[in-house]
Amino acid sequence: MSTLEIRNLHASVEDTEILKGVNLTLHSGEIHALMGPNGSGKSTLAYVIAGHPHYEITEGDILVDGESILEMEADERTKAGIFLAFQYPVAVPGVSVANFLRTAVS
Repeated sequence: MSTLEIRNLHASVEDTEILKGVNLTLHSGEIHALMGPNGSGKSTLAYVIAGHPHYEITEGDILVDGESILEMEADERTKAGIFLAFQYPVAVPGVSVANFLRTAVS
């Protein structure tokens, strides 16, 4: 069973700290909802986990099955199955879903 664990995570954009000491443990097979008002850091948490370069982690750790992923680049995280999937993905005109998925996998 895979586990995603977030320990005392602090993250900022430029000089503004957005995440302040987030702790969370998620096990595969569980279903969770991240809820909160606009500006509370929900999207920031998702982007930080995925490795978006716009965000700086200033403290804490993100572990998958006990191994830190902080040193992994965003593309490495994607290959490991850690990525964002949007509810309403952008369609690319002229590109079939099959070709889009083939490209994403390779």
